[in-house]
Amino acid sequence: MENKSRAKQVLRQKFLPYLVLKSHIFELPNLEINKYIEELIESNPFVDESDTVVYEEFEGVTAPQDDDIYSFLKTQIEVSPIDERIKEIAFKIVDNLDECGFLTEDERKLIKDLGIKASDFKKALEFVQTLEPIGVGARNIQEYFIIQLSNEAEISTEIKKLIQKDLDLLMNENYKELVKKYKISKEELFSLREKLLSMDVCPAKEFKTVNFVSHFPDVIVEKYDDSFRVVVNKSSRRIIRLVEDYAKLIDKLQDKIEKEELEDLLNRARWSIHAIEERDNLLEKIAEKIVSENKDFFKGVGELRKFSIEDFVSKDFDYSTISRLIQGKYILTPISMFPLRYFFRHKNEKFDEEKILLLIKEIIDREDKARPYTDEEIEKILKDKGYDIKRRTVSKYREKLKIPNSSKRKVS
Repeated sequence: MENKSRAKQVLRQKFLPYLVLKSHIFELPNLEINKYIEELIESNPFVDESDTVVYEEFEGVTAPQDDDIYSFLKTQIEVSPIDERIKEIAFKIVDNLDECGFLTEDERKLIKDLGIKASDFKKALEFVQTLEPIGVGARNIQEYFIIQLSNEAEISTEIKKLIQKDLDLLMNENYKELVKKYKISKEELFSLREKLLSMDVCPAKEFKTVNFVSHFPDVIVEKYDDSFRVVVNKSSRRIIRLVEDYAKLIDKLQDKIEKEELEDLLNRARWSIHAIEERDNLLEKIAEKIVSENKDFFKGVGELRKFSIEDFVSKDFDYSTISRLIQGKYILTPISMFPLRYFFRHKNEKFDEEKILLLIKEIIDREDKARPYTDEEIEKILKDKGYDIKRRTVSKYREKLKIPNSSKRKVS
């Protein structure tokens, strides 16, 4: 029993460094993975460049493009299935963002200049704040922090109030007053402060570098007649292999320290090659599923179906692995370049909005016109189908579909 326990501990100790390395490699976008491979070839004697080049160059992938935060956001707006009136306002909001993606213009003046309703402006701004990169459309640093935190997980009303009203107290470490006012522990406040300080307060920062997004997609979707081909972009990557003959010489070494150092290098070589392969395979599988269920969208004629991270979780890849992999990656498609994260619902979104819109429309289309469903009844029908949606959300989606309430739908 003791031997078994010790064996498990040794196995865990050996496996942990691989998991740490794999986690790092999964986070790397195209440019960084190529840089990692270059450094691996130069620093590790067990890694060599393969003689066989198996990946072709893709025309147009590295061609110069005049892409910036404004055109990037407008592309996302253009392909989104939202009301045209709200879409036009969203375009105007984007025109008024600063280079970091903040809305610094006076909101009341904008509404007056555009000649629109305040309620429509609010809807359009809320929509802009769901776009990538996360945090665009924030009106101040407090709102930016709330958008960022909400993207990762649902946050409490108390945390939102604290950030909105007492951010200065938090940053000045006035924990005693905050604990008393918000009934939040000092440990939680300390953790929140550290989290906020770690955030980059310029959501559009990457667009200040020269055409980063335009030049280096991580995945490429190509259209062939009526079908699509998905490939991981390896066009600028050196192909590597393990030097097996050199690896066999380790057993013949007498010097224990030198042997251990070489074994560490050999393990790093093997782990790196395997982790890069796992990264590429999983990226390709994710992109293939996205494309297979969004063919009309990529043809420019259909609405987008978004996924939850749980849709890709398996016995081999958990939630954090998938989440880490899709962050900072980009996919080049026949209609535009998108962040891979664009095809995923935020963590606090409990359902696919497009699917719910379709369900509500179907329910109303099939109702008895002499006794149309109220929003409360639609709420119950959706709950019976497994969707826990509040009545006010049903009302919001019904209005989005431009469908009047039950009293106005009634036919005598």
